[in-house]
Amino acid sequence: MAKSKSIRGMLLGAAITISTVCAPSLANAAEVYFIRGAFNVFSAGMNQMTSKLRARGVNAKAMSNGQWSGVAADIIRRSKVGKVSYPIVIAGHSVGGQEAPRFSDALSKAGVKVALVIGIDPGFARPPPFTAGSPRVVNYWIKGSSRGNPYRSSGNFRGSIRNIDIRSFTNADHVQIDKDPKVQSRIIGLVMSAL
Repeated sequence: MAKSKSIRGMLLGAAITISTVCAPSLANAAEVYFIRGAFNVFSAGMNQMTSKLRARGVNAKAMSNGQWSGVAADIIRRSKVGKVSYPIVIAGHSVGGQEAPRFSDALSKAGVKVALVIGIDPGFARPPPFTAGSPRVVNYWIKGSSRGNPYRSSGNFRGSIRNIDIRSFTNADHVQIDKDPKVQSRIIGLVMSAL
């Protein structure tokens, strides 16, 4: 009798271990995209945040600016066969921040929900307005600098846009903003809260 209880205990322990190891992680329940800035060399912080989130089990990917339309087309194609993992989060630094509204709007117009868009000093030109996009947009920018810009909306956009001047908590410049630990901490916190 004691032996059979011991065997049952071992089997139960093994089953719990197997179910824990095989259980889906956050990586199976999210798609997070980080878009780097111009020349693909000044946005190392986007790669850092991608690595930090992947270490937490989040399906995060960093990409060059200019790649968003191909990625959006793939997401839209996958959405038609139920192969998209939600929530979807988009973050872009500098030129990547200019592309984030286009990426989000393209997905939303195709019926793919975007949970959150994060801008990181979108520049150098003024980013296009959100016309559909995500219900929640947060932009960390340097007010008054010659490079970064705030986000804005037009048309039928019904979400919220919050432009946060980072000078209230750090002195990072346009090149360092995505690598700044205080900015990264806030961005990772936003992503995790969206999941």
